[in-house]
Amino acid sequence: MDLDRKEFSYHFTLTPEWQNQIVEELDAKLIDNRIIELPEHIGTGGSFFLEVMPGLSVFLLDMTFHIPVSIVRTPTTQQIYMAYYDMGDEMTAHILGTAVHRVGYRSKLGMAFMGSSIKGVIMPPIGERSYSLRLIMDKQLLQEFMQKKKGKEISEKLFDESSNTLFFYAHIDSRSKLLLNSLKNLSFSSPSFQLKLKSTALFLFGYLLERASEFRTSYNKLSELEIASITKTTDYMLANLFSEFLGLKALAEMAGMSVSKYKIIFKKILKDSPNKFFLNEKLLLANTLLKNGAYHNITDLAYKLGYTKAGYFAEVYKQKFGVSPSEDLAKIDKKEQLT
Repeated sequence: MDLDRKEFSYHFTLTPEWQNQIVEELDAKLIDNRIIELPEHIGTGGSFFLEVMPGLSVFLLDMTFHIPVSIVRTPTTQQIYMAYYDMGDEMTAHILGTAVHRVGYRSKLGMAFMGSSIKGVIMPPIGERSYSLRLIMDKQLLQEFMQKKKGKEISEKLFDESSNTLFFYAHIDSRSKLLLNSLKNLSFSSPSFQLKLKSTALFLFGYLLERASEFRTSYNKLSELEIASITKTTDYMLANLFSEFLGLKALAEMAGMSVSKYKIIFKKILKDSPNKFFLNEKLLLANTLLKNGAYHNITDLAYKLGYTKAGYFAEVYKQKFGVSPSEDLAKIDKKEQLT
């Protein structure tokens, strides 16, 4: 961390007393044991904490920082898990171990799930709105729900922290993104805000359980170094989407692992193979470039992304998004003409 950066630490609990850690370190203001208001010299905005139901709480952060800060979530032995959703206006740096992983609304991966034993550091951008939500969940509550979907034996193995680490990075699914965008338009002072936050948390919890139940069960005890090494390679791939796939051997070497180990751990964390992850991100980038008007020629875009045949690019694009790239381009061109 640089010397000019303000650093403060905390660890979550399911009840509101954990907020005192932040209030004391930042000289912030705590209102009704729910709302934290930042002091003006650090930033504007604040956070909102709500106990949704026994075993489930939600923490919403909506702040714009005036100075560089590091928000350090220290590891604990508490039996709780966290789902993290980043919808900020700019990318936030999220550090696990020694690797910096960028998550955010404009980046490719904005959602993470992890246990309280894993340390995390958030470094929000300066002068841009940071908007993120965290579901804080009791292990027993999660285990009970997963037992209904996966069965008792599988559920017990999944939550056996001596032999397994429940951890993954993912995209924010479209249903969750719609909910979060709707919430993002409300201020804390709105009469309906607390009800909206509670209902959003419950829906997000339901969507998370659906998503988790679809994942293929895998049991691996991960170290922070292994997690950081995998995120290092995903960052590399996301930064080089206009290039060819680097290859499993080179990526495994970058992660400091054998190819077989790299493939296993990558799939546990990202829920896909490295090659499929890379190709999927290429298509998501193509979709973004078309929709923001960066390209008006499908062949040029296909070649830029490394596809030697524009027809094949159009085929895989349509399989992914349900429409051809030319259809998406026509919509953008029509919109531009109207404006």
